[in-house]
Amino acid sequence: MTESSATGRKELSGIGVSSGLGFGRARVMAMAPLQLPQYSIAPDQIESEKERLVKAIASVNKEINRMLSRTPKRAPKELKSFLEMFKMLINDQTMKEEVDHIIAERLINVEWALAQHLEEVKTVFENMTDSYLAERGDDIEHAVNRLQEELLGKGRRLQAEVRTALEEVILVTNDLSLADVIWLTEYEDLDLVGIITEKGGPTSHTAVLSQTLFIPAVVGVAGARSQIQDGDQLFVNSNTGEIICNPSSEEILEITAQVQEQEELYSEFYRARRRVAETKDQKHKVKLLANIAMVAGLDEVLHQGAQGVGLFRSEYLFMGRNRLPDEEEQYESYKELIESMGGRPVTIRTLDVGGDKLLTHEAKAANLPQTALNEEEENPALGLRAIRFTLANPSLFLTQIRAILRAAYKENVKILLPMVTSIEEIIEAKRYIETAKAQLSAEGKLFNPEVPVGIMVEVPAVAIRPEPFLREVDFASLGTNDLVQYTLAVDRGNPSVAPIYSEYHPAVLHLIANTAKMAQKLNKPLSVCGEMGGKKNFAPFFVGLGFEELSMAAMQIPSVKKQIRKLTLEECQKFVKNLLRKNTSAEVKTAINNFMAKHEDKNVN
Repeated sequence: MTESSATGRKELSGIGVSSGLGFGRARVMAMAPLQLPQYSIAPDQIESEKERLVKAIASVNKEINRMLSRTPKRAPKELKSFLEMFKMLINDQTMKEEVDHIIAERLINVEWALAQHLEEVKTVFENMTDSYLAERGDDIEHAVNRLQEELLGKGRRLQAEVRTALEEVILVTNDLSLADVIWLTEYEDLDLVGIITEKGGPTSHTAVLSQTLFIPAVVGVAGARSQIQDGDQLFVNSNTGEIICNPSSEEILEITAQVQEQEELYSEFYRARRRVAETKDQKHKVKLLANIAMVAGLDEVLHQGAQGVGLFRSEYLFMGRNRLPDEEEQYESYKELIESMGGRPVTIRTLDVGGDKLLTHEAKAANLPQTALNEEEENPALGLRAIRFTLANPSLFLTQIRAILRAAYKENVKILLPMVTSIEEIIEAKRYIETAKAQLSAEGKLFNPEVPVGIMVEVPAVAIRPEPFLREVDFASLGTNDLVQYTLAVDRGNPSVAPIYSEYHPAVLHLIANTAKMAQKLNKPLSVCGEMGGKKNFAPFFVGLGFEELSMAAMQIPSVKKQIRKLTLEECQKFVKNLLRKNTSAEVKTAINNFMAKHEDKNVN
């Protein structure tokens, strides 16, 4: 780090979406917007403009195919699935047809036509209140921008920007596309130790990929590119979302020590990955599983010590497609996942999307009832999503259930129903599951008739009075992300109210404790698959409540395991009693921090 800093010390903050610490020099991607030519064309030029679009799509396809043809040295195999998704956006037939129509109707050049198409798409997505769905609009913008770059003969501007980057780079940019993140991992001369973006949230692809690639990342940092300059020293803490720009000499000494400790800790984690997550008094064991979104590339998940898959987000099989996956495609995907886990337990969550807005027009027209096509939802987070959506589309639900049951033949597999709010939903879902079994039996197909069926506990309606819900199912899993959101009536993706979103809120802790107590009374397995399960600070809370299974991002498993091995069951039980007496989030957080500090110096192997 020889380049001098250009700005003074300052602190910034955003949403930490990965884990770990990064310390390096800033590479600010303050690229000016593309200067798009805007001109009218004659009627006899329409076809040539359309042909330019065809050639640009073909050229970007070649680039993506080159990336797909080789496995990046630092990237797991499942990243190919993200590239496939980006490729589908580039080749979206609806997009091409609409741009062709704009060219012919308005007699304008293709770059301008793409821009106008993008503005129409962005208007739709920006009005969505569901942060996950809104971020899918960003994916479309990335694809359109890449085509515009190609049409202007500029190639990928990101490549040109980073070729002169220093070692130990922390990239500061507005946003990154799928292909950008993957390309960065392939560029051997770039030592990428952190990512900061102005856009993005917990469900953005930058978030998912940074977790997969073990790159510390903080997203949603407003004004990052204006406050940080090239060459500034940056410390990124993706555990907390905190950023220090140009730390003091004293801070640098401390940061360097922390980063070194992190490296040593990672080595220790890898050595300890086969050890059991058991309290040091050997009175309580916790099974640690992984939350995953991709079927392929599970080697790293197992390498982190995952004992199975506690949550497979099946919606990634349905994203960005004009044709929804049929039963055979789903069957093959689930089968690959199950076989990759080598007999370890796998829990597959049924399709969890917010209304019909995640699906393309072609997919909706071909697969959904006409009523679903015409309905517009003002608040998708409270609308036709998750189990409501699948029950409203029984053909879609039956197809998925049939595929899961077939893939589960002689395997350790569970079915998880998302966002259940009523007993009637469970009864109806189970009826469809029995229908699927009857169909498969009549067709003479092999399947597992004993697959356990469970529910996500993620709305207060279930957590307040869990007994009747738990009696109807074989197991349950706490989805803490939505439980916090719905309990506190706060959208954590909304910057105006995001600070109110607090996992430390006493009401949230009491709902979790209430559910755990009833699950134990009824002898029903209960796990945690939300973000709280992957945070080591909450490990004493879950151990004290008697949880025997936590599911999290694979990279979080080693640190949670190490924390559990420092504890005794008795001290965790006392800790829970103390915690549940607190009246404010601040009091809860202070109690947790004090408990963690008390155990910080305890060495375990």
